[in-house]
Amino acid sequence: KQWYQRRIRKAVVSTQSTGRIGKMLVRHEQEDLNKPAKVIYAKLPPDVAERNVLLMYPLMNSGGTIHQSIRELKKNHVSEDRITICTLFVTPDSVTKVLDDFPRVRILTTEVNDDCALHFGERYFGTDK
Repeated sequence: KQWYQRRIRKAVVSTQSTGRIGKMLVRHEQEDLNKPAKVIYAKLPPDVAERNVLLMYPLMNSGGTIHQSIRELKKNHVSEDRITICTLFVTPDSVTKVLDDFPRVRILTTEVNDDCALHFGERYFGTDK
């Protein structure tokens, strides 16, 4: 995930000179993946509520991590219509989960697939042919 974050961050900064970078660490409990993810760390620009937010995450499998990230943004007074999720692959279930709770959020993705993790690995390593 870090290679994705570094490359995307570099691309965004090079095109958006007035853009500000914020960071969040959202983690699931290793022992019980059924528990909701938790925001462990968040450092957001002080004026984040007045900005459009590009929330970047490589795979949206269940939507749990993105869900918690949006909740954290909303705690910082970011309006849903200012949030755009940028992700490589999503599952139909994750899109439904996120949009059911946050209907004004936009999702930008390259592809919808039932098994994101497997599909990403096949595409990344070229074994999908």
